[in-house]
Amino acid sequence: MAASSPIPVHLLTGFLGSGKTTLLSAWLEQPGLRGAAVIVNELGEVGLDGALLGVTEQASLVSGSCVCCIGLPGLEQALEDLFWARLQRRMPAFPCVAIETTGMADPAPILQAFHDHPLLRERYRLQAVVTVAGAPAGTALLDRHPEAQAQVRAAQALIMTKTREAGDASTRALAARLAALKPGVPVLSSNHADLTWEAVTRALAPYGTPSLPVAASVHMDQAASPPPSQDHGHVHHHDHDRHAHHHAEQAHFLPLPHPIARDALLIRLHALADALGQDMLRLKGVVALADGQRCLVQFAPDERRFDVRPLSAADIPQQRTGLTIIATHADPGRMAAFLAT
Repeated sequence: MAASSPIPVHLLTGFLGSGKTTLLSAWLEQPGLRGAAVIVNELGEVGLDGALLGVTEQASLVSGSCVCCIGLPGLEQALEDLFWARLQRRMPAFPCVAIETTGMADPAPILQAFHDHPLLRERYRLQAVVTVAGAPAGTALLDRHPEAQAQVRAAQALIMTKTREAGDASTRALAARLAALKPGVPVLSSNHADLTWEAVTRALAPYGTPSLPVAASVHMDQAASPPPSQDHGHVHHHDHDRHAHHHAEQAHFLPLPHPIARDALLIRLHALADALGQDMLRLKGVVALADGQRCLVQFAPDERRFDVRPLSAADIPQQRTGLTIIATHADPGRMAAFLAT
């Protein structure tokens, strides 16, 4: 690619817990995305997905706020910084950029930024929008969350994950719902990141540059609004289709500085999940166990179970121990009480 050619950008979106990071981690090792610069947007004060992806020199983290509202300037700045670092040879000449949004992001403001922002418009080319949906609870999440619908409507390719766990009926129902929301785009399936980036690019081949979804009517002046007053909370506000909606999803980081026995951790986590019910949308973090292990702990809305996986020091070096919880109408003090040791 010539130095003056616009840098291709691939936007990966999808609701909380759909499996975006798992897919992107695999794709970054494959032709087409190998060597790509990566921008990860996360809710909460402690980012984790960037560390899980294993990229360092060519990675940027936009954390603490969602790129579709007050986090948009952070995304624009990250892209500017990557461009100048590449031009000035302060980092390798990456072939493209992969952006992973938070699961609460409406892609429309991001697409608009590539049209409105002078440097982004001239130096980058938004190549594709790929949206991921978890099959086990995909239709239910689409029913409850307008952000999930906006992510589907923005897509040029749709990927259903965890179809083996979901079963045929749930998978067929999700495929039908996706086709109704965004007719004509390819719908692919992936289990444990077995879908290659080459297969995705083949599916994307008939499509040109992404355009702003007609159904998404977003007030762009929200990007300049001041952040919420909570120290650890992220309150999500959107206006869609000329109707004002208030979304009360908040991200809270709950530190767990002391080791805890695995069984005791799981008991507390299940009690928390039972108390919050459907209001609990996502949980992810690193926890030190009493046996000396450090573990990655995750909870996704379509699985409704906790995954505790051992980590080596090389997996996530020097990661602060604690859990980021994204929930609706949740009291951080009450959540912290469930995890108190």
